Amino acid sequence: MELARRCLALGWQVTAFTRNPAKAAEAERLGARAVLGELQSAEWWTEFPGQYDHAVNCVGAAAPSIEGYRVSYLDGMNSIEGWLKHTNQSLQNLIFTGSSSVYPQTDGSLVDEGSANEGVSARGQILLDAEQVCLQIPQVYARRRSVVRFSGLYGPGRHLLVDKIRRGESMTGSPNRVLNLTHRDDAASAVLAILQSPDPSEGGIFNACDGQHATRGEIADWVASRVGVPKPAFIGAEEDEGPHRRVDSSKIVRVFGWVPQFADFQSGYEDFLASEES
Repeated sequence: MELARRCLALGWQVTAFTRNPAKAAEAERLGARAVLGELQSAEWWTEFPGQYDHAVNCVGAAAPSIEGYRVSYLDGMNSIEGWLKHTNQSLQNLIFTGSSSVYPQTDGSLVDEGSANEGVSARGQILLDAEQVCLQIPQVYARRRSVVRFSGLYGPGRHLLVDKIRRGESMTGSPNRVLNLTHRDDAASAVLAILQSPDPSEGGIFNACDGQHATRGEIADWVASRVGVPKPAFIGAEEDEGPHRRVDSSKIVRVFGWVPQFADFQSGYEDFLASEES
């Protein structure tokens, strides 16, 4: 929705496709055309008969299960390919927004777009498969195909960590694991940076995060101090085998000139908390 706002502000015509009636109504209030449907089906293809300049697939999983991931991400991306061919599109840009969860590293290493994915989770493998569908779509249907791997989206409407700390709940896992973050507004501006780039040859995979590489403990302690509650306890730290890697997003900065507005979690959470209090 934030991406739609920004595109409309540029004077673009925007169509929002969603399975959520409330989001469809919100999109229409913004000035976008809204279409309700299920991405994985072919029924929506007739709702988009004209020619489009850009298409952004930023679907979220319909359910956290393996099947929910497969239906939303992989089946959904395959359906987009079917629409491109059915309507004979000639997009300037096709973008799939993925996740840095495709990096399985647990040793704190710095990972970039070429880092290994061996040992990725079943959900991560589905995301990788969906990425490949996007990237392998023939150029005649989309001149530039790009995948943006976001990390730890937070901001307006995405503040589960803050809510949990306010309730005084314990955190599960190690406080020393790195938590790579991306503010919602920066996620939208990263996609827009690609859409507005005139060079169609620069496609591929791009990481997008603030690059601060703060630990879960540092973030939790700062948030607790900011909202005036005791620092949360961490339980199960010794058994924690979750992801622990530092995501490098220098490629999208170098190629598209994208610079995050919120380069650290302090500024991002402060913006959210200040707006909440005003």
